[in-house]
Amino acid sequence: MSSERRSKITPAEMVYHARRRIAMILAWTKDDTEESYLANEERQAAVERNFIAIGEAIKDLARAKDLAAIDPSGPWRQPARFRDFLAHQYEEGVAHPDVWRTIRDDLPMLDASLERLEPLVGGPWSDAS
Repeated sequence: MSSERRSKITPAEMVYHARRRIAMILAWTKDDTEESYLANEERQAAVERNFIAIGEAIKDLARAKDLAAIDPSGPWRQPARFRDFLAHQYEEGVAHPDVWRTIRDDLPMLDASLERLEPLVGGPWSDAS
């Protein structure tokens, strides 16, 4: 996405896109066990790509708004750091059990934080908006 297009995306739209990606990951993995997730390389790649998009949306949101001031309880740094970790694991590879734990332990809390944030950034936004 060009920086020009990025600058036109509203904070509400950023929250929407992050929540949409979270919903996709949770839907794709809802019937998985850790073992079935770790055995499915295609799913792992799709999930990791969406985590990267979530982290990027939150980075953009943090550039547009002071997230710590708006919602100090939100986990705003971790998704961006996780995005960087996933995007730059060229040689070592990704520790897929860590991704699995993040899906189960952290993703629902991030979604709840983003849901709380929606009305504070002019949301909710939808594709129909």
